[in-house]
Amino acid sequence: MVPILTVQIIIDSCLIVLIWLVQLIIYPSFRYTEEKEFISWHHRYTGLIGAIVSPLMLLQAGVEIWVGITQDPRWVRILLIALIWISTFTMSVPCHWRLHIVGKNMVIIRRLIVTNLPRTLLWSTLFLDTLTSCLKPA
Repeated sequence: MVPILTVQIIIDSCLIVLIWLVQLIIYPSFRYTEEKEFISWHHRYTGLIGAIVSPLMLLQAGVEIWVGITQDPRWVRILLIALIWISTFTMSVPCHWRLHIVGKNMVIIRRLIVTNLPRTLLWSTLFLDTLTSCLKPA
C-alpha cells in the first residue's frame, strides 16, 4: 500500500505547480486573447482546467478526511483546504462565470488575477507543510 504522505506530496506538488502557472502565466494571458475568440476559448479553458483541478482538489480533501478518520485530524491543513475551497467558489468561480457571460473584460480579468493570489498563497503554504512533513526523520 502507498503511504498517505506519498499520495499527499504527489497531489500537493501537482496543485502547487498548477496554481503558480495559473497565477503567473494563464490568467495574465487572458489579457492577450482575441476579443472575438475569448468566450469560446475561455469556455474550453475552464472545462479542461476543471477536469484537471477538480479531481486533485477532491483527492486533497479526501486525504485529509482519511487522515482524520484513521489518525488525528490535522486541523491546520483542514483549515487551509477549507479556505482554498471558499476562495475558489466565492472569488474565482464568479469571475469565470462573468467572463463566460460578458466575454473579455479587463476589469474582471484583473479581479481574477488579484483574487487568485490568496489561493496561490494558501496552496503554497499547504505544499510547504507537506514538504516539511516529508523531510522529517521517521
